Amino acid sequence: MSKAGSRIIRAAEEALAFAKGEATKGFAVHTPEAIDVGELRQRLKMSQEAFAASFGLPKRTIQDWEQGRRYPEGAARVLLKVIAHEPEAVKRALRAG
Repeated sequence: MSKAGSRIIRAAEEALAFAKGEATKGFAVHTPEAIDVGELRQRLKMSQEAFAASFGLPKRTIQDWEQGRRYPEGAARVLLKVIAHEPEAVKRALRAG
């Protein structure tokens, strides 16, 4: 097998191990800590409806997060972290799309 073929197979095996949750060398997952969505929304002086509309989120999701029925995970946490630090940048990016 060629050198490139061996590297592709090794990379695929590493990706599979990572997907299964097995410890793999060279991979790191960075998930921000939990975010108090209600506090964030109030700090931005926005209603649930305005917050949801401004950041492309369903209003029901905002309500579920704030009332503890659900919790933001993965990409939602990342988005909320960016909103917490640079809300105008998120709004600009969404308008540009």
